[in-house]
Amino acid sequence: MSSLTYDVTYPETRNRLTVAFRIILAIPHLIVSQVWGYLAQVLALIQWVIVLFTGKRNEGMWNLQQSWLMYYGRVNGYTSLLYDEYPAFGTDPGSVPVRSAISFEESANRLTNALRIVWMIPALIIAMFIGIASAVLLLISWLTILFTGTQPRGMWDFLRKSARYTLQLQAYGLLMTDDYPKFGEGAMETGYAGSPSPGSSYVPPPPVPT
Repeated sequence: MSSLTYDVTYPETRNRLTVAFRIILAIPHLIVSQVWGYLAQVLALIQWVIVLFTGKRNEGMWNLQQSWLMYYGRVNGYTSLLYDEYPAFGTDPGSVPVRSAISFEESANRLTNALRIVWMIPALIIAMFIGIASAVLLLISWLTILFTGTQPRGMWDFLRKSARYTLQLQAYGLLMTDDYPKFGEGAMETGYAGSPSPGSSYVPPPPVPT
């Protein structure tokens, strides 16, 4: 099954000014991603019917969903204080230090897709608890960055895993994959090796100063 991968380069120092006003700066992206997300949900309903009758996904609709999902991942990373570079609008990954990918898989499990909303319930419950913990850590991280200009690596790691879990849950809910969301798994922990897989959104990490 196609698994979604998502990783971000850890920033040693942070931009206090943009972090201080992060939620305000992110508003345009949040509006675009929300409206675009409605289209992805409509396509999921159509895809549900197609999978139910054919056992296969429509690649054209999947690609439209994938474009939104990669954009949403960049926006979510920005609002979650994972990096400071302002993301580009649309499908262009820009210069953000995010590496994400998911590959198209035509065949689909009719049973798990037909009952997808039921199978999602445990993952949604887990997401609720992760979301509460993330909200607390996000506030602490925001204050820490404002006062010190850095973010504790442990907090950053948890927020990164939370962002990845959210993307995996979105991909599963949109019928883009049959791979069940797993917190703490699916990242490219040691960096991206090789060429991007089809359907990926890859930006190499910035060079390390010498």
